[in-house]
Amino acid sequence: MKIMVIGNAGTGKSTFTRMLAKETGYPVLALDQVWHAMDYSAAAKVQLAQVQSDFMATNGDWIIDGNYSGTMPVRLAQADVVVLLKCPRVVSIARVIRRSLRFRRDPATRPDMNPEFKEHFDRDYLDFMFFIWGYPRRFKQHTAPLLQEFHGRYGIMTARNQRQKAARMRQLIALD
Repeated sequence: MKIMVIGNAGTGKSTFTRMLAKETGYPVLALDQVWHAMDYSAAAKVQLAQVQSDFMATNGDWIIDGNYSGTMPVRLAQADVVVLLKCPRVVSIARVIRRSLRFRRDPATRPDMNPEFKEHFDRDYLDFMFFIWGYPRRFKQHTAPLLQEFHGRYGIMTARNQRQKAARMRQLIALD
């Protein structure tokens, strides 16, 4: 099965993905890990798309964790299911700050991140907080129209809380 896991920062995409991969044995591509190892240039965007395409071509089953709307159409064309994780923006921001503080003390707390990635509490970090706050608007403008065209075998599974995440996890394992 080919699974996409998307949602705002701090919704638990990487944790959900790790747990699902442990249960299914599917290989995982964490887009953040790839992207944050690059220089964020136009060439890096092309390289990200290539890494993603290569991963999908070489694996019969897969889980891809991350949004990156520029490469989303390629994933949607092959995915069987999209898992959309949602939570209030305030919760997302609080989780990201807590995650950042833990990561600063112990980089092993984020195995989905490139080991060389260094997070700084600076202007870029503040911009990231605004990015998280603006996610619902960007989702509505960019991602929702893409999802309306999605015709995967199992559709879109949305989870808004831990109970729903656990239910989606059980559903996906049962489909495996």
